[in-house]
Amino acid sequence: MASLKETSTSQSVTYEAVGLKDDYSDIITNIDPEHNFFLSEFAQGKDATQLRFSWFTENLKPPRQNAHLEMEDYVTAKVGSTERRENTCQFFLTSGKVSEAQQKTAKWYANGDEFKRQKQLAFEQHARDLEYALTTNKVSRLESGGVPALMGGVPFFMQEESVAVTFNATTDVVTSASAHGLLTGDFVYFLGEGSATLPTGISAGVEYYIRKLSDTTFELYPSMETAITADQADATQADLAKHIALGTAGSGTINMLKNNIIDAENAEYTEDQINDVMEMCYKRGGNPTLAVMSGRNKRRFSKIITGQATKRRDQKDKTVTNVTDTYISDFGTITAKVHRQYANDRIDMLDMSLWEIKYFTRPHEVTNLPKKGSYDEFVLASCMGLQGTQPKASGSIVNIKMA
Repeated sequence: MASLKETSTSQSVTYEAVGLKDDYSDIITNIDPEHNFFLSEFAQGKDATQLRFSWFTENLKPPRQNAHLEMEDYVTAKVGSTERRENTCQFFLTSGKVSEAQQKTAKWYANGDEFKRQKQLAFEQHARDLEYALTTNKVSRLESGGVPALMGGVPFFMQEESVAVTFNATTDVVTSASAHGLLTGDFVYFLGEGSATLPTGISAGVEYYIRKLSDTTFELYPSMETAITADQADATQADLAKHIALGTAGSGTINMLKNNIIDAENAEYTEDQINDVMEMCYKRGGNPTLAVMSGRNKRRFSKIITGQATKRRDQKDKTVTNVTDTYISDFGTITAKVHRQYANDRIDMLDMSLWEIKYFTRPHEVTNLPKKGSYDEFVLASCMGLQGTQPKASGSIVNIKMA
């Protein structure tokens, strides 16, 4: 029987080779890139200094008709508003204890040190626990009443950002239930919940450009140009008349979608949906380069992208290749990657330049544990959060049929 290796399959350095190094973050993140995809791919940002850390995002304003007289007084306008985002750092602990008898018993493997072997396994477990939080955590919460803090992972950032709206078929004005935070020239999508019906003149999954009337009201236009032109001081009645006319007001709960999320509605995802998400991100200035998904969804990705194309057969090796990793669309190039912890119900298409891990306490071994009995203990600890600097640069397909 082969002896137990002292390094992982990724050739990362193990604890035994490092000795008393305090910071194990490089070891943790590189133990097994196949299992710990986000830990390996996301950048490590500047360490967090608070358990609840925050940052600001700001979108560029839509273009406008910028024409002025040769001689005029300067008139300044308010600059764009920023949006505050935040996340929580989560505490992670991995521990173990090895009895003196376990340590003394003869082992078949090379060095026979059970304590070191178990500690190496704990490093791998700690890394997978960190990865699990990045992959699955849908909420961010602070510690409260004995309930531990949770960091928000990728799904926390990649959820629908929507606000309920109502339509007035007489004035063709849309009113949001809360401040919409949009500017003239921004685009939105509309979704109906359950049995809700959209107004006549509005279709689900189609982008509409707004002309802002107030913080909660706006008109809809078919293009950025018509919306911007209608908002100018010299706009004519013909310009204003180009807004979307609403035949009916619709019924039920209707939401305005403000980010790049496509709901597959419990069906298999399609190539069109991949393109739709890419286009949404593109129009908001994003550049997603990586589509992260389960193995099942990756098989479907290869199938729908290659379509009915003839499979490539290597006559020499007697093998057939039917795998597609990279898809080039009109709105960018995306590479599909399998994540072993991903569920089948979502695909995240990420602009990787805008995600980073924020350590409050980097992975380390807790030292000087007191001897309490006929065993030795070890504890590995870390505290980490995730910063999605600008989630609107990325997109997702959610609610994909599971089976």
